Amino acid sequence: MTQKRWIDDLDSNLGASSHQKFEAPAHMSTSMSNQGSSVGLRKLTVVIQDRQHGLPLSAQNLKESKGQALHSQTEIEAEQQLDQYYSPYTEVLAVVRSTDDPTIPVNTFRVWFLGSVLSILGTGINEFFGSRYPGIFITTSVAQLLSFPCGVAMARYLPRRRFALGRWSMTLNPGPFNQKEHILISVMANVAFGNGTAYATSIFVMLKLDMFFGERILSNSIGFRIMLTLSTQLLGYACAGIARRFLVYPPAMIWPNSLAQIALNRALHNDNGTLQVQGWRIGRRKFFAYCFTGMLIYFWLPNYLFQALSFFNWTTWIAPDNVILAIITGSLCGLGLNPWPTFDWNVVSSIMDPIMTPFISTANATFGLCISAFFIAPLLYWNNALNTAYLPVSSYYTFDNIGAIFNVSRVLNSDYTLNMAEYDTYSAPYLSAGYVIFLTASFAAIPATISYVLLHHWTELKTGMSAWIKRQHPREAHKDVHNNLMKSYPEVPEWWFGVILLISFVLGCLACSLYPTGFPIWALIFVIAFCIVLQIPLGIIYAVTNIQLYTNVLTEFIAGYALPDRPIANMIFKAFGTNVCSQSLSFSLDLKLGHYLKVPPRTMFAAQVYATTLAAFVAIGVNSWQMGNIKDLCQPTQEDNFTCPWANIFFSSAVIWGVVGPKRLFGPGGTYNNLQWAFLVGAILPLPSWFITRRYPKSFVRFIHIPVILFGCMALVPYNFSFIWPAFIFGFIFNFYIKRRHLAWWQKYAYVLTTSFRGAIAIAAIIIFLTVQLREAPVKWWGNDVSFAGVDGGGEDAPRCVLRTLTGDERMAGS
Repeated sequence: MTQKRWIDDLDSNLGASSHQKFEAPAHMSTSMSNQGSSVGLRKLTVVIQDRQHGLPLSAQNLKESKGQALHSQTEIEAEQQLDQYYSPYTEVLAVVRSTDDPTIPVNTFRVWFLGSVLSILGTGINEFFGSRYPGIFITTSVAQLLSFPCGVAMARYLPRRRFALGRWSMTLNPGPFNQKEHILISVMANVAFGNGTAYATSIFVMLKLDMFFGERILSNSIGFRIMLTLSTQLLGYACAGIARRFLVYPPAMIWPNSLAQIALNRALHNDNGTLQVQGWRIGRRKFFAYCFTGMLIYFWLPNYLFQALSFFNWTTWIAPDNVILAIITGSLCGLGLNPWPTFDWNVVSSIMDPIMTPFISTANATFGLCISAFFIAPLLYWNNALNTAYLPVSSYYTFDNIGAIFNVSRVLNSDYTLNMAEYDTYSAPYLSAGYVIFLTASFAAIPATISYVLLHHWTELKTGMSAWIKRQHPREAHKDVHNNLMKSYPEVPEWWFGVILLISFVLGCLACSLYPTGFPIWALIFVIAFCIVLQIPLGIIYAVTNIQLYTNVLTEFIAGYALPDRPIANMIFKAFGTNVCSQSLSFSLDLKLGHYLKVPPRTMFAAQVYATTLAAFVAIGVNSWQMGNIKDLCQPTQEDNFTCPWANIFFSSAVIWGVVGPKRLFGPGGTYNNLQWAFLVGAILPLPSWFITRRYPKSFVRFIHIPVILFGCMALVPYNFSFIWPAFIFGFIFNFYIKRRHLAWWQKYAYVLTTSFRGAIAIAAIIIFLTVQLREAPVKWWGNDVSFAGVDGGGEDAPRCVLRTLTGDERMAGS
């Protein structure tokens, strides 16, 4: 069988049109027999069809799908040919090329200049306006869009002559602006501010301001701030380097988020306008431009001119003061049972991007939120279990025994320890039904993730561990096309990441031991080990499902037990435990991005470390300027709305978990003592579906993904069902129906569509903020007021969104 015929057969099996052919590497063997080619092709088609149906990605599933009836040596050779030159995942095939040119320049002046400028601007803007409500945030999509015309302009106008630098030489303009440069600039922006600015700056605000801790030693020490910030930011990168064998190199770790960035990259650089896909001739670039422009204009409606389109709680407009109706159908204070709750893509994609996320993940998360919103929450709420009927059903605030927001300042001594006498006189904390479910699911999610990964991804874990024990080159364990192509570039030695780990650890030790933090070094060692262990199961789930599970609740829980009555130490523990784990996954995603686009690993290493360090200093500088120059910073009456909403939540959390402590809430005799059983239940939950799948591998049970279901349960706070239902609908349309029936169209346009919407919303939000919101020029009319006028929107004259009310001196039971 000739190579052309073989590729045509592959395309027809994948559903591509005659004009959209997959690229066969020039050196691909054409000597496979007809039998071997057809059998191997059939196996790849089986795998791709399974991926279209949304089967859980694991090496075991892949092996079972591909390994049926591979008997002859010829068939095995055909299978190996396919694995070597093509990814078996339609998402990857859609946007990632199976070829590479190692001569393309990447380590260029353009990369370092544009990457530095965007890192400084993005971090500075996000840090500055992050203290304001409403705030303004520059996303990685904005950086990716802005860097493209800048890179093209630099390629056009900068001189091309080479400059001698001793034994080396350089040029400001090595030729056309290419995709590898573009994606590396995007990576620098992402590590700088894409996952939020430096987490530690919120601690500095709380330490400095009198309305919080009013501490003067730590908050005035620039050495403490620099060391703590660098340590919390760089430790995640060190952990990501350790986890490469498990999260980056295995082809089953597809990282859907990275594929969307590549789709945008290719749309800007490669037009493909002449290729017809099922009647569509429009190129990716033009398609992106149309969708981007349309959303840029449309977003003014739900975000500014007609805000009822955003929170389309039309069911409550029928009877705005009906409390029961608001509790059941409300988008803002209720459970969100609304057949069509929004016309705002920003709301549709708030929990998950429905096009970027595999449909099986969207379906499992929707199922989880359905369980929590319409079964568990009503059971708790209408039976007034744990006094939840006196509180809003899905609030994330902590309340006192009269249903008011818990006043943490009333239970603190001057040294920020717990005043037991005042605590007994005032109130214990009370949680809403939604928050109880959120905490229960959070406790269950981490052990469930560990259990699920051990059961379903044991092959990947075993392969990574075996390669590490044997000191095998990390890419030798995987023979897929992308690992093969990356062998052209020198790998980053693991000791480089070890150096980053050592430096970060030393900085953390110095920050916590030279200054009166109350945070012991053993706690830092524990947190690092905690993140190194958990990042692998959490990363596998994220890489496969596009669902990120966070460790913030678990770190607060552990810190409250390990460091009682020490709110500052509790905050530092949370900063390390939460930020290091999330940063590690963010860095791993970027490493996979470089893996797909064949960015030299050592250049990627230098860019990530440099941008992270640069952004840390920018964040510290902006944070210090704010605290010294903005009058009444974080006060509710601050004239420019710099009210620090996140710092206030962070402070309340530090007091509840670090001063009141989990022992009083969840320990023996505590109101929420039974919630701790969730740790054990979570570890057991994946077992039944695993056993059934082993016995009946084709049953629907194979689609059940326990960690993602628990993620859906957690989404009841601060969201509700109205935020995930439209995502399910769009996910069904694009990632189930279109992907199965019109695969070629989906491959060419789906990711371009969602990235165009995401980029347009980010740009439009900035324009709206700077032109009208900053000037406080609201549009007053029914379409902007109706969603917020009744019970659901917390209207001034509306009843409170609670099932039961307390009267007079009445207090909640048990207080």
